[in-house]
Order: sequence, then structure tokens, then C-alpha cells
Amino acid sequence: MKTISIICQKGGVGKTTAVVNLSTIFSKKGYKTLIIDLDPQGNVSTYLNFDKNTKNVTNSIDLLSGVTEILTGELSENLSIIPSNKEIARYNDEKIIGGAKISKLKKYGLFNEFDFVFIDTPPTMSSLVQEGIAASDYYLIPTKPEFLAIEGVAQAMSFAKATLKNTPNVNAIFLGVLLNQIETRRASYEEFLSELEYLLGDRLFKTKISHLTEIADSPFYGKTVIDFNKESKARIEFYKLAEEVIERVEKNEKIT
Repeated sequence: MKTISIICQKGGVGKTTAVVNLSTIFSKKGYKTLIIDLDPQGNVSTYLNFDKNTKNVTNSIDLLSGVTEILTGELSENLSIIPSNKEIARYNDEKIIGGAKISKLKKYGLFNEFDFVFIDTPPTMSSLVQEGIAASDYYLIPTKPEFLAIEGVAQAMSFAKATLKNTPNVNAIFLGVLLNQIETRRASYEEFLSELEYLLGDRLFKTKISHLTEIADSPFYGKTVIDFNKESKARIEFYKLAEEVIERVEKNEKIT
């Protein structure tokens, strides 16, 4: 079982979109996949038309309260969810003392039935993001092709390194930076891309996700990009991204 968290303190960079569509693709590839939502906004549930306030399944607040077993919400074949809602915000500033809670549940085997777990995190650098990183084998950072986003990536990388340094028995590996919502016709795009390639090297994902209407429209219809339009450019790009994520995970597994 491998866990991947998506982090960035800037909002609107496509964290939830990446989590929803990557997990959907992984499930369609036959991997038993779980989404854990740690964002108080609960946007994963909204995106997938799942009741984030239901009492019938385990939610992320239960995970932080120390449950001993979980009951996940079933979204589709091979795809499950542990939802979040605004109540989890009370854990945002809680210091991780004696080890991260979700990481302990992982070690106890609560998620062992899954092949992959994707964790969506809030757009902050907070204890909830620390929980996500600490419970992960890997993490990636999405960003938009904007000048100030470079600073945001650097801040997220520094925060992740500090979390890994200060949290016992945590060894999450940085998968890379995903460039999202790109518009190749913008005059500044090539210059921005060259700057990121210089700064990040192979830490920048080869796959880029375009700024497309089907990505923005699909949640309105309660569908993922993968199911919204079978011929869309966005669907092709997300499948390529999923293949690159798998490739990077497998590469790190061989090195390990």
C-alpha cells in the first residue's frame, strides 16, 4: 500500500482536482484506491457528489480522534473515500505530539486493504498538512504557471522538509512539482517554464495539465474529468500524469 499526499499552501492550484482524477484513474486501472480528505472545505466530497456530513462512514475527524477501524464511503468500483467537513478545522493548529495520528493508524494496518491512498490537504501550512505528509510515502506539489507560484512551491517544499525532520519515523519522498492550469499561448509561459526547469530539474513532472473548460465544468455535473468527456484533452493529460506518477513511485521503490 502506498500513500500520496497533495500539498500546497496556495489555494486554486488544483490539489483537489489532481486527487479526484488521479484516484479515479488508479481505480479504473484496477488499483483499490482510497481518498482521505483533510481539507475543512470538504471539496473532494462536493466534487464527487458525496455527502460530507454523513454519519454512516468514517470521516477524517474520526481518524484524528483515534479510531481502531474504518468504514469508508464507496464511490465506485475500487474507489472509496474518507470525507472531511468544517469540523476538522479545530485540528488545524494542534501540534503533533508523540507522533502523527494518521501515520499511527497506517502502521496499525487500517488502510492495508488499499493499493493506493491519496490525501487531499488544505491550502495552508498547518498541522493538518503535517498529518498528511507524515502519513505519506510520497508527496507532490501542484502549482500554476504564475510568477508568485515559484515562491509558493519553495515554501511548500521547505514546510515538508521541516515536517519530515521534526516528526519521528516519517520518510515521505518528494515525487515532484506538477505544473497545472497551463496556457501555452501566454507570452510568459515559456519563460516561466524555463525558470522552473532550471530550478527543479527532474523534480518537475514532464506531464503538464492544461487550463481547460472541461476541468472547470466537470464538478458541476458531478463527474470527474475522466468520465466527463471520453475524448477530451484533459482526460488524456491526466492519464499521462497517472502513468508518470506510477513510474516515479516504481523508480523510487527500486532505489529503496
